[in-house]
Amino acid sequence: MRAAPLTLAVLLLVSAVAGSVPAATPNSPSQQSARATPPDAGRTPAAVGSTPTLGDLAVSGAPTAQVSTPEEPPERLINVLAVPDSAATRSTLDTEYVELGSGLGFSSDVTDAHLRTESVIERIESAETRETRQQYLLQSVSEVEQRIVALRSRQRQVAAAYGQGELPPRQLLYELALIDAEARELEDRRSRLQSLAQSTSGFSISASRFGNIELELNTLTGPVRGYAAAVLRGEATSGRFFVQTGPNSITLAVIRDGTYVREVFRGPLRGETGDSFSLVEAVNVTEQAYPTVADLRLRDDTLGNPDSDSARVTIEHRRGRLVAFVDSGSKRVFQEYQYRPIDQVVTRSPTSAVRDAMNLTAYRTYPGGPVRLQLNSTETGEPIDAQITVGPAGGRSTVVGQTGPDGSLWTLAPSNRYQVTAIDGSSVVVLSVQPTSTPAVYGALNETNETGTATADTST
Repeated sequence: MRAAPLTLAVLLLVSAVAGSVPAATPNSPSQQSARATPPDAGRTPAAVGSTPTLGDLAVSGAPTAQVSTPEEPPERLINVLAVPDSAATRSTLDTEYVELGSGLGFSSDVTDAHLRTESVIERIESAETRETRQQYLLQSVSEVEQRIVALRSRQRQVAAAYGQGELPPRQLLYELALIDAEARELEDRRSRLQSLAQSTSGFSISASRFGNIELELNTLTGPVRGYAAAVLRGEATSGRFFVQTGPNSITLAVIRDGTYVREVFRGPLRGETGDSFSLVEAVNVTEQAYPTVADLRLRDDTLGNPDSDSARVTIEHRRGRLVAFVDSGSKRVFQEYQYRPIDQVVTRSPTSAVRDAMNLTAYRTYPGGPVRLQLNSTETGEPIDAQITVGPAGGRSTVVGQTGPDGSLWTLAPSNRYQVTAIDGSSVVVLSVQPTSTPAVYGALNETNETGTATADTST
């Protein structure tokens, strides 16, 4: 795939809410696995509103009365992989829409990658001698491995550019969607190359080599960047995306079709060199990192082999699904995908504001997590269907949707304190919300120590 230039025109409309702060593939024969295929997490986005028409809202009359419920113990919260606050370089929360020009450019790049795969396969299949066929196979496998290195470097570059304010969030999503699309195409090529190698008499390529390629390509894809690609292709109309970066780290989140979807990659949690480790060890690491998920487990699925640099552990549980990638060197989870139906999300310490006979309550979660907003009449207790905007205190707000007949709306929490405004005709209530702390799997990590191994930072 052609590397997308940083000046590429991308999604048309972005309404920033939070400012800056200082797909797994089927198992192949090359992998050890005990499969239990989880259900799909949905493919359409939650409803979002239009561009805000309200900037700094002037509210006349009596001020909003705001109260906070005492915080309860974080009972049975599900841990998440996260960029530590001390390492976060930038965070934004934006709504992305379909835009024709960027969609056409994206489709063109994806088509080019597919045509390259077809060309590679045709070249091998039309080889005139067995020796030439073997040569082409080895060359093609090496090219996939080299492309993985290039895509990993590209991901690191665009995350750094975004963190330094050189790349807008819409373009970061575009770049990550391109990486995702090419990685999926390369996985298809890997699978076909493996089949061709197995059908070539007197010739073999290590199954563990193909398996390691598969796992590495898995770590370059993700459900949120895949959903961004769906928006680009016009398969989904819009999505509200949380984006946060740190040193060689990316957090993405979105709510789609009533499901909170989160993906996180943390490069510092990967070791320099991998050791042989078993799938049982990978499962144990995952269970220790996510104790609530382990307690709620329904079934699990592992993918990897002793010679792999990583293993993938998928756990279906009573509140959703977790996909964790465990590094063989650091023995830590370095990447996760989480799928959580929003009606299964545990929120903490609600905070409320009352004004104009309306009671607005935010059931809080951590930055990038799903927060539930509830609006009811103080006179009758009945739910109120009203427009909701979210934005930084004193800054420009974005319409995120309507509360609907039940007076409830789920949205994503920005990184810092934010303001929620409910507008019902001439009645307005404003609520200031501070996100909760993140139930992080690991704390801050130093990039490397002298031996090149990720180590815990005991100061946090």
